[in-house]
Amino acid sequence: MGAPFGGITTVDSVVLATSLADYKSTMTDNVYQSNAVLQMLSQNKEVIDGGLSIVQPIMTIKSNDGGFYLGADVLNNVQQNFANNVEFLWQNCYEPIQITRDEERQNSGADHKIMAILATKTMSAEKAIADRLEQALSAPLAGANNLLDLQTMCDTGSFGSVSGSTVSAWQATKTTSGAFSTQGLSDMTTATYLSAASGSVDNPTHYLTNKTIFQKFEQTRLPLERISNGTTSANAGFTNLSFKGKPVFFGNYVASGIMLGLNMNYIKLAVDSATDLITTEFMSPINQTVRVAYILWRGQLYTSNRRRHFQLNSIT
Repeated sequence: MGAPFGGITTVDSVVLATSLADYKSTMTDNVYQSNAVLQMLSQNKEVIDGGLSIVQPIMTIKSNDGGFYLGADVLNNVQQNFANNVEFLWQNCYEPIQITRDEERQNSGADHKIMAILATKTMSAEKAIADRLEQALSAPLAGANNLLDLQTMCDTGSFGSVSGSTVSAWQATKTTSGAFSTQGLSDMTTATYLSAASGSVDNPTHYLTNKTIFQKFEQTRLPLERISNGTTSANAGFTNLSFKGKPVFFGNYVASGIMLGLNMNYIKLAVDSATDLITTEFMSPINQTVRVAYILWRGQLYTSNRRRHFQLNSIT
């Protein structure tokens, strides 16, 4: 790489590159295990080798073209067109790691000094991108180029390229609730076993809410409170309770009054195989005495069966 700052370099670029490369071995695990939402979604991470978008089929009707027959009865050989496709576009996320010339000079004299400050800046950027991803995956955000989020997924409007208002099979169950102390558990039960279930099986596997509602749920568990070691493992540092044997936990950015019932059998966090929390080389702008590397992530949240999720809103 060419020398920055008009050819005057104070720190060997190889030192910076080597330090980032060493840190990369732990960065991916650190980010995906940094909060409960990312930890849950990373269990269903799907690595895809690029492409323009992610396309999934939607089953819009129940097939009813077969039947029973005897001997030489004529069999029906026509099947209805019962599948639509939904498209999910990739989105990109980044976080800069910047070192100024002043910082280089303040930490000059030994490689270990600049490596120490680089480690601190990289850890800060790592925490920042984990927080950014959690926020974008939890609830709708204003602005362009944001990820699809779990709250929008558990709704009835558009998600991906298809709107639930035009394809009824592409709708989650959305229920207006109320005081959790009086109807919270009954609403959870109804949504779990009647609204978002396929018969008595294939129910939501995780319940995600905010800290306020989590505390209200916890109060209903007393004095029979049990800390669960379910799939969103408490031994990884996240406290979660259980409902019908499935983990109930809270995220930092779930909207007020919201609880989501998620069936992880139908949720994927797609990531680009070449852009899964990678770090670029350090580069220097022509008009600044800084060097900047970037943490890059390319991915998208998607579901293949929106009907198997639910949302309770207006919880108090």
